[in-house]
Amino acid sequence: MQNKKLWLAIAVLLIIVVSAIVLGIGFLYLINQPEPVRAGTIVEVTLSGPVSEFPAQDPWAEMFSSGGLSLWELHRVFRTAAKDESVEGILLEIFPLGASWAQIEELRDIISEFKGSGKPVWAFLSVDMVTEGQLYLASTADYIATNPTAGFLVNGLMAEVLFKKRTLEKLGIKPQFIQLKEFKSAEEYTREELSPEIRGMLESILVELQNRFIETVARDRNIESADVQELVNLGLAGSQLAVEMNIIDETAYRHQIRKRISEEVKGSKRYRGISAQDYLESTGFPSGGAAKAHVAVVAANGTIISGKSEAFAGLMGGTTISAELRELRENDSIDGVILRVDSPGGSPVGSDMIWREVTLLEEEGKPVIVSMSGVAGSGGYYISMGAGRIISQPSTITGSIGVIFGKFDVSGLYEWLGMDVDRVKVAPNADLFSLQSSLTQEQRAQIEDWMNEVYRDFVQKAAEGRSMEYDELEPKAHGRIYTGAQALDQGLVDQLGGMNVAIAEMKNALNIDQKDQVQLEVFPKPKTLFELLASGKLLEIGQPPLLRDLMAKELHILENPGVWMLAPEIRIH
Repeated sequence: MQNKKLWLAIAVLLIIVVSAIVLGIGFLYLINQPEPVRAGTIVEVTLSGPVSEFPAQDPWAEMFSSGGLSLWELHRVFRTAAKDESVEGILLEIFPLGASWAQIEELRDIISEFKGSGKPVWAFLSVDMVTEGQLYLASTADYIATNPTAGFLVNGLMAEVLFKKRTLEKLGIKPQFIQLKEFKSAEEYTREELSPEIRGMLESILVELQNRFIETVARDRNIESADVQELVNLGLAGSQLAVEMNIIDETAYRHQIRKRISEEVKGSKRYRGISAQDYLESTGFPSGGAAKAHVAVVAANGTIISGKSEAFAGLMGGTTISAELRELRENDSIDGVILRVDSPGGSPVGSDMIWREVTLLEEEGKPVIVSMSGVAGSGGYYISMGAGRIISQPSTITGSIGVIFGKFDVSGLYEWLGMDVDRVKVAPNADLFSLQSSLTQEQRAQIEDWMNEVYRDFVQKAAEGRSMEYDELEPKAHGRIYTGAQALDQGLVDQLGGMNVAIAEMKNALNIDQKDQVQLEVFPKPKTLFELLASGKLLEIGQPPLLRDLMAKELHILENPGVWMLAPEIRIH
């Protein structure tokens, strides 16, 4: 009897707590409703740190996100503001950015499309030192200002690779890496300097990126390319010199910029601004009632594994993404899929699972358009190559068609530490992937045979996807990475641009007019806290994994080496 009373008391307490939470959230929702947008409004867009591709999928993920708007949400803000008669323009405030060059180009596309409405864009660089990426983005605006004390560190691009071979030697660790082709290497572990092939590849990428930056800024600012090159050659310059060179318009403080804007806005007596977040909430989601087609937008972001996706660890699961694509293939209300790829690759099995579902969508008559973001290399290219069309930004890092194998022999480190390892094995190759021994010649030969099989399959599928013969595409592979512009020249992508181009290509694939509307839906659909409460699945929110669990996953990967489709990481300064 006492147990029944105890359970009844617990149940009542839970009902009271949940009711209090619901009422509290509802109250906060009501008091935080944004005011209606009034005439003469300026939408204030703040960009800082890394820029995510899509909104967080659930409240837990949102809690641990950077807090800024995603590229997807920024698309909505600018498109809605372009048509909103109450909005007079956009004030873009740029803080230190963590966006890739391709993401910056995506933002430039968004801004350029907005400017087509005839409304102005003002940019304020709220940084101590203006760098190439920030200037590349800001130059799209009609007006650029910095704080009077800001400097310009526009000193040219550089890629650095940290080599660990000598450190590993001192620790008694032997890297066991096998590369098939000259551009697919792990030479940071096996060499002390760049190989001629990798050096030439990196130089070609840097030269192209820098030339595009110089030419674009010069065109946007209506000055000569030589003027921008002069700024690059100087390396470090003050903001006043940047004004004199017409790199920016003036130096000013934030309140002075707002005063300037209020003077330029017709019929406005004072500055009236609204944050992009509040503007997004006040405008709501666009209606799809008049849409000619419904298109799913699927995020394919992170390092690819064969299992389930883990957003907090930056892992894209082949099982997860292929299941989502399968559901969309079987969903009669979905007419096509835009696959937004931002991945350096990873597991061949996970990549192949996703590739297969992409090809099945195409075979079912549901077109797939790939939109590449910062990186779509190796496995990231693999999952893209079955699509009907591949769209890439000029500075996307892509290609890297190839495979690599690697493990470490740490027996020397154990010996140095005074640790002994003994073993019992019941088969000759039971220690094939052991971290306590090096590969024998026979084991190395076995792995190379496997790698060649995976490589030939990768190249063959890429050739079929690009309508080429194997021998025509294979020389373009070899693990070499390309910029999007270089990949276009090699026939590895179809067109340069961002989501705007992908949407236009989807309309072409669906045989509908470019003026017609398509309803875009992100999958899986993000859930609000209210939706989770209403569905009774509040407790099913994917909680962030413990550090212990993440470390256990990493250790599992180290203990089970395999062939990987990974594009090399390039850090460009």
